[in-house]
Amino acid sequence: MQIDRLLYPITTLGPGERLVVWTIGCSKQCQNCANPELWGKNLSKNIEVKKLAGLIKQAINNKTIDGITFTGGDPLEQADEMSKLLPLLKEFTEDILVYTGYSFDDIKKTDEWEHLEQFVSVLIDGPYIDELNDNKCVLRGSTNQNIIYLNKNIKNKYLEYLQKERSIQNVFYRDRMISVGIHKKDL
Repeated sequence: MQIDRLLYPITTLGPGERLVVWTIGCSKQCQNCANPELWGKNLSKNIEVKKLAGLIKQAINNKTIDGITFTGGDPLEQADEMSKLLPLLKEFTEDILVYTGYSFDDIKKTDEWEHLEQFVSVLIDGPYIDELNDNKCVLRGSTNQNIIYLNKNIKNKYLEYLQKERSIQNVFYRDRMISVGIHKKDL
């Protein structure tokens, strides 16, 4: 699986203190994407799924986490690997949030969906469309994207989180500052 970074604790990509995983590879290449550096594949960042699960366990290091968020790139461009990884993460949290540029209807037609649906708690689907960024929703970049609750037990936690305004968390990573969160569009 191609992974760019793991960061914890992140509070701007889902409720609570979360571990966030940035995958590599996205064929959508949306205009004004927040992470265009993650579009192209990068074989030098390949990591075996079991080793990645071990790194996630090490990053958490017996802390209580509120959830895990997958973003990118597009995590579902590595759907086969995701279907192997997600079951290994259930011991840490029941709250796994996945961002994807694919529509929910298209995802449900894939062979991997049967394996993914039981482990993904919340799915945010659809490509980012810059013209539809209304600077409002804390969890999605543009209004065409849907927030799909697959685990109804955590829906209230998300509904409460959705009352917040967008915010950015600046993190020093690999000798540079990165901004994490759903960015506001300059008007």
